[in-house]
Amino acid sequence: MAKYSVHRWFNFRRNAKKRLHKLFLLIVTLGLATFTFVFVTNSDFYVRMVNKPVMNIQGADSGRCCVSIHHSLDVCGRSECLWHCPQFEAEFISPSKDHEHAFFHETSGAGAIDTRQACAVESVALSNPNLTIYLLMTAGDIDWNSTTMKTLKSYDNVHIHNIKLGEYFSHTPFEEWYFCSNWNYGSHAVSHLSDALRFLTLYKYGGYYFDLDVIMLQSVMPYHNFIGAEDEDNLAAGALHVEYLHPVIRTSVEEFRNTYRKDIWGHNGPLLLTRVMMKWCSADNIQSMTTSTCYGFGILPPVAFYPVKWFNWEKYFLEEDIVWGNETIGTHVWNKKSVDTAVYKNSTQVYAKLARSRCPSILAVAPDVF
Repeated sequence: MAKYSVHRWFNFRRNAKKRLHKLFLLIVTLGLATFTFVFVTNSDFYVRMVNKPVMNIQGADSGRCCVSIHHSLDVCGRSECLWHCPQFEAEFISPSKDHEHAFFHETSGAGAIDTRQACAVESVALSNPNLTIYLLMTAGDIDWNSTTMKTLKSYDNVHIHNIKLGEYFSHTPFEEWYFCSNWNYGSHAVSHLSDALRFLTLYKYGGYYFDLDVIMLQSVMPYHNFIGAEDEDNLAAGALHVEYLHPVIRTSVEEFRNTYRKDIWGHNGPLLLTRVMMKWCSADNIQSMTTSTCYGFGILPPVAFYPVKWFNWEKYFLEEDIVWGNETIGTHVWNKKSVDTAVYKNSTQVYAKLARSRCPSILAVAPDVF
């Protein structure tokens, strides 16, 4: 009986080892299969073969130029480059610490901006007559017959330029990202191009950047080297200023280039700024960021540019009064959320009253409903 029990015990042990071995092989096989799947599906080759780009890369041929006269590699390291890369040429402005600029970008490829976007541009021009404002368009051709564009051109401090993205990104830290990665295949491609452009523009020239849905209520020129916080936990990328060559913008450019994620909407914009400033200020949260801990760089409170939270965007379309305090420099009106909600020109909606006082010229040429 004892001999039989010992035999059964050995058989059980042997079978258990076999089952564990099979289980181990199964886990290893599944792990390798998962790793291979993730690696392949995230590779540039797979993405380009299986998917269609969300948007095309303007000036893509610029990425095929030869980076050196001594070998045939192009910007992306591919062989058989097509021509020598052109030398860097001066653009529409020169970097300067002595003269302040403000920038807006239109990145959808439209030839003109709409009434709401134009209201934002005029509000900055009206509130800051000594600030030179650049509206940078990415369309092939600008629609100069558009009423919004003609109206904005009437302001002496507003300049509208069309930029060729291939040339704009060439000879910059974003060159490889723009020409060689698959950013334009991600579902957030337009938004991420906007993120890249705002950082690149401020890297090149310094100055202010504003989203096209920020309506200015007072002069912003007393404020320098700042980022506006959206709430107590997150910085935002819709209103900011950096001096030319400031370390914060240089660090932001490096962070974008090194940690880019095409699958997360805010990773390369507001979340990037939050990461950068936590390191710069040696802070664990936004509340502990001060001009002292941030070496003179300011974090403006949410009331400065985001007095109405994104989930309360409908307030702008109610017929009521909002008293804007002196601490509110401008207000983000969340056009992306409200694009399908009408503004009635002659109403007492909050948005309409803002337009009457902050962008009167644009409102004058606006349709009755916009």
